Amino acid sequence: MTEPIDEYCVQQLKEFEGKTLVSVTKKGLELPENEKKKMEDDKTKFENLCKLMKEILDKKVEKVTVSNRLVSSPCCIVTSTYGWTANMERIMKAQALRVNSTMGYMMAKKHLEINPDHPIVETMRQKADLHKNDKAVKDLVILLFETALLSSSFSLDIPRHIPTASTG
Repeated sequence: MTEPIDEYCVQQLKEFEGKTLVSVTKKGLELPENEKKKMEDDKTKFENLCKLMKEILDKKVEKVTVSNRLVSSPCCIVTSTYGWTANMERIMKAQALRVNSTMGYMMAKKHLEINPDHPIVETMRQKADLHKNDKAVKDLVILLFETALLSSSFSLDIPRHIPTASTG
């Protein structure tokens, strides 16, 4: 079993192997100049895909953007500062006497961030550029969104009435 890293040491460590270290959880994260240029290029390259994904997901997300925080995942859900967390949203949905007017404005405003360096996202961009109305693109957008919801601890909106086959 490994020992946890001493938090004080991590806070004091400002440089490692000649690189300046910053916390990605802090507000106002500044990207190095070469990263800023890449981010702007990615925004331009994936602009049409982001618009298409927003159209497909409609009111399920507030917006779709290119991410600078993802490494191995194709996408993630981030929420606004003031809305409920995924856990709080799940608790409130489960309340029998919930106030639906409160649910509307307190539920997390979900932003879908896509990873421009992930092969799935790049393939989806190419397919969307060729065939905007391709059903496979639409299905993949929904699949990625629902997977991101689950991995971010949100619950899926499941239809209340699921038709079943008759056993007659």
